[in-house]
Amino acid sequence: MVTDKSTLPFEVEYSQKPSSKSMTPTSMKRLAIVLKPENVDSITSTLRGLGLESTIYDVKGSGKEKERVSTGRGVSTGDLSYTTRRVVATVIKSDTVEDIMDRMKKALGDGSGAVVMIQPVDELVRL
Repeated sequence: MVTDKSTLPFEVEYSQKPSSKSMTPTSMKRLAIVLKPENVDSITSTLRGLGLESTIYDVKGSGKEKERVSTGRGVSTGDLSYTTRRVVATVIKSDTVEDIMDRMKKALGDGSGAVVMIQPVDELVRL
């Protein structure tokens, strides 16, 4: 097993040599956290404190919540047909999921409305 931390933002153990095209990680998960823009700093600082890096996406969606926007000189307000959110994505080892989830809950507090999607990572390919 070879560990190469120099080019990836997370620790990966390969079953093949790093020079090989296809590399299979040992039980890893991808976390995608959908949250309000004001909560991004608390999540990214929590992940950085654990030694993890993340990718942040700006997304729009429609759902139960509506965003209100002031128009003109603050005279009238209107509802947007979509809500703006951020997706913070990272890859972690499977055995650390519970610990990271607990730390994110503490960082966000109650009522943040954040959603965490946990997906298995079958294969990593370095190009």
